[in-house]
Amino acid sequence: MGKDRKNEKGMVLLIVLLVVTLLMTLLVEFSFSTLVDLRLAETFRDTVRAEQLAKGGIRVGRMILQDDNNSYDGPNEDWAQGIEQYPVADGTVSIRATDLGGRFDLNRLVTPQGNIDPLFKDRYLALLDLLGADDPVVLTDSLIDWLDPDDLSEPNGAEERYYRSLETPYNCNNRALSSLEELVLIRGYNRKLISLLRPHVTVFGSAKVNVNSASSELLQALVPQMDAVAAETIIEARRQEPFTRLEELKELPGMESLYGFVYLYLDVKSSSYRIESTASVNDGHRTIVATVDKNGDRTLYTRVL
Repeated sequence: MGKDRKNEKGMVLLIVLLVVTLLMTLLVEFSFSTLVDLRLAETFRDTVRAEQLAKGGIRVGRMILQDDNNSYDGPNEDWAQGIEQYPVADGTVSIRATDLGGRFDLNRLVTPQGNIDPLFKDRYLALLDLLGADDPVVLTDSLIDWLDPDDLSEPNGAEERYYRSLETPYNCNNRALSSLEELVLIRGYNRKLISLLRPHVTVFGSAKVNVNSASSELLQALVPQMDAVAAETIIEARRQEPFTRLEELKELPGMESLYGFVYLYLDVKSSSYRIESTASVNDGHRTIVATVDKNGDRTLYTRVL
């Protein structure tokens, strides 16, 4: 009898210990969950604050561009110097502006009337060839079909019928590109090719190219008469001092005769810029990218990363 009571007391003690252990486990789990929820709430709060700070960085970038009133745009100016981790309230903000005026505007392959621009088509073919891209003709025709308003395929292009036949079908855009990321939807384009193109092209440009920021490949693609030696001569000269007048090109060795072929397609100013603003507040981080028109102080495209 006494032995049975001892066994019962032992069992009760074991159950009590088990219950206490379970309660402690639940308490620890609850405390941990509460802590995680608190940290998530703080991170969310800080991310929202960082996004607002990044938006302010975009506004500051636009203000800096508006203060640039001289006769040229080059890498020695205030807008090109950038701002790195500038302390603001409880966070920091970094701002960087990139000149897009020295890049090829892909949307100009097709005119506003919906026709192919042969001059820009030839330049794009030349640029793709200089960059070593595969099948420049297919890439060019496919892009033209994506941009033009009709459903008639170019000889090596792709229109609505092609895109609707894919395993995951979608529509052909048939209008201007709004971002370079859209290129991945077009036949023949992939992220590797887009990365290759990115330093040389834009979707918000002008008919002329800023000689102070154009790449060697793009300068060569402008006219057949421009070779690698001439392009590098221009780039070396602007490293020393940006061109403030287009006529200064004629002073470079071997450029006097070439000038007559290219001056109509070049400029020393830019109107479109990419502003990247990155803000951090504690564990919250946010980056906003905006394409702006400096001349009209307009935002053309915004993306939150």
